[in-house]
Amino acid sequence: MAAKNLFGVIYMSTAKLEMLIVSLKPLHVVEHMASAKFVQRMDKSKIYQNELGKIIFSLQGFQQVLKDYGVKRYHFWASQQLIDDVTARYLAEQIEVRTGLAVTWLSTSQINFLRATALMGGTKLFHKIAERSTYLLSIGSVAATLSHFDHGQFVHAWNIGLGYLEIDQLTNDLRHAATDVSGIISDYISSKLQALRHRLEAEGREANLILQDFSHFNDMLLQPGEDIAPMTQQQFQAIEQDNLHASQEYLRHHFKMDETAASRVIPSLLIIRQIISMTHAGHLYLTRLNILNGLALHQAAKDGFLKTDFDGIIRTVAENRARRYQSDDAHRAITLKLALHLYDQLRKLHRLGQRERLLLEIGVRLEDLGNFIQAHGHYRHSAYIIEANPVIGLSDDENEIIAEIARYHSAEAPEVRQHHYSHLGADIQMTVAKLVAIVRLADAMDDSRQQKIKSISVSVREDAVTITAHSMENLALEEWAFQRKAKLFREVYGIPAVLKQRRSLKK
Repeated sequence: MAAKNLFGVIYMSTAKLEMLIVSLKPLHVVEHMASAKFVQRMDKSKIYQNELGKIIFSLQGFQQVLKDYGVKRYHFWASQQLIDDVTARYLAEQIEVRTGLAVTWLSTSQINFLRATALMGGTKLFHKIAERSTYLLSIGSVAATLSHFDHGQFVHAWNIGLGYLEIDQLTNDLRHAATDVSGIISDYISSKLQALRHRLEAEGREANLILQDFSHFNDMLLQPGEDIAPMTQQQFQAIEQDNLHASQEYLRHHFKMDETAASRVIPSLLIIRQIISMTHAGHLYLTRLNILNGLALHQAAKDGFLKTDFDGIIRTVAENRARRYQSDDAHRAITLKLALHLYDQLRKLHRLGQRERLLLEIGVRLEDLGNFIQAHGHYRHSAYIIEANPVIGLSDDENEIIAEIARYHSAEAPEVRQHHYSHLGADIQMTVAKLVAIVRLADAMDDSRQQKIKSISVSVREDAVTITAHSMENLALEEWAFQRKAKLFREVYGIPAVLKQRRSLKK
């Protein structure tokens, strides 16, 4: 196998380090390795710091294996779910000094995205399964995630405060104080699921449920090399009956696992049972495909071996959210068309890339969510909604950028005296300012919400950017709004933006 097609995926979760060596062209896993598990102490935010020696040792071992395979290209990602930005920078520096590896930290939103795309791009069977309503359940150290697919498309993801570390703490607190530990944990799980229960039960449709990365079940029911397979209701019920009231000692020997892993079997069963009920799951599946597979798929797409448009999932999620909040479809569509046209024509001025173009697009799709709450000050409400519900697939910084696009697209402009703008890092401030300056122009050109301007032409000169609007209608309101909102453009880019009208239709 040609080493040039091999790529190394290294991922550090709050539980352990893992590495895949993948042949990207056929998407074949050549090697899979894992470190010893991290000790799950009560101080959750200190897991990486406490295990730094183990992390360095494992990474150095991975690097030797990569060298043995002749792998020249590899990357190191890690979950940032338990640590703040400052701690992440300290750890990244410590790791890079000792191993030479730079770490890319992943947010909860990105991790959920990778879990979903691992299935969407990793197996043909998934697309057959997901033609009907399908849910994907994953339980991690920090949270449980339930993702919803319908007609083969990603719809939504919910983060649920049911991470294993939280349940570990509850179990330890109850161990010497209660006799019915399972009953109390079941009630605790039910309370965490209550808000989601009403929404899911209202669906009323029979669905599929895929259980992702439940290793103790996978080892029992999946064949070697099998990535996804059905699990019958009878099989799940048999596992429940055998293990739901079993002792920790029995579970350790039965599943051949350590004490920490054994303590999580019963909570897993309780969560799965309640999710089955809430989603009306008639068919169950197990899958081994996980975050590492998702990272490999994205690298294959980046290298041109895979034609899947993963960014399309982010667009779909944003569009679904805009419709759920009853955003004006016609205004959103024309503002997006004009904003993207401006972005493409102004590349020499803004010098941003394709990723920032996607952020502009998502920001425009979500800028009017706040009208659902109240029209007055809707831009602030839009930002709050985005901050409270990050867009899947975007980093924390990227979600912050689209929240700021929504906040400043209308009446307010980003200024140093604006708290939400002044607290941003310098690089993020500049990206926000450049994108918002463009979005404000596009939004002004449909200020009447009547789509009077169907198309524009853009001329970029040393002394001005001239935007010619092709329209047969009266643009007095749009011209007034444009003059007001173009002030930021001049501040950011150093030249004025001028709107002119040509009374002809250009499609």
